[in-house]
Amino acid sequence: MSLVSHDLACDNGHRHDSVLHKRDVMPPCQECGAATHISWHSGQAPGINGFGTVNTGNAVMTTGEFAAHCRELEARNPGKTAKVVSLTDNEVDQRIDARKQRLADARKARGTNIEAVRDQRVDQLHREKEATVRATLPPEQKTSKLATLNTKIARTQATLTT
Repeated sequence: MSLVSHDLACDNGHRHDSVLHKRDVMPPCQECGAATHISWHSGQAPGINGFGTVNTGNAVMTTGEFAAHCRELEARNPGKTAKVVSLTDNEVDQRIDARKQRLADARKARGTNIEAVRDQRVDQLHREKEATVRATLPPEQKTSKLATLNTKIARTQATLTT
C-alpha cells in the first residue's frame, strides 16, 4: 500500500491541502462527503527538480527538507505513513512505454486515425518553423529555435508511427 499527499477539491468547492491517502483510492470530502479530485490549488505539482532536490508545494527542498516535510505530513495524519518511491531509469522507461501503449489503445478504441494525428502535428510544427524563419529574431535565437523544431518534427514522425 503506497500513500500519496495531494491537494484535494470536491465538486461543492471545498478544498483541502496536503491530504495523505492511498494512491488508488480517492477519499471523500472531509466536509460534505462528496467525491474529490486532485487539485494543485496551493502550488505546483510535486516533482523532481534536480539531483538532491525535490519540488513540492511551490517550494524547492533538499532531500533532507523533503524528509522533514514527510514527517510533518505524517504528524498531521496520525496512523498514516508517507512513502516515497524512487524509480530506476529502466522502470521510468517501462512506465512511459506502458502509458504510450494505453494511449494508443484508447485512440484505437475511439477510432482515432493515428496517422492523421501525426500529420496534423507535423504540419503545425512546419508552420511554426516557417514563421520562425520569417521572424526577426537574433541569429543565435533563430538557429536554436529551428533546431528545436526540427527535433520535435523528427520525434513526432517517429513516435506516432508505432
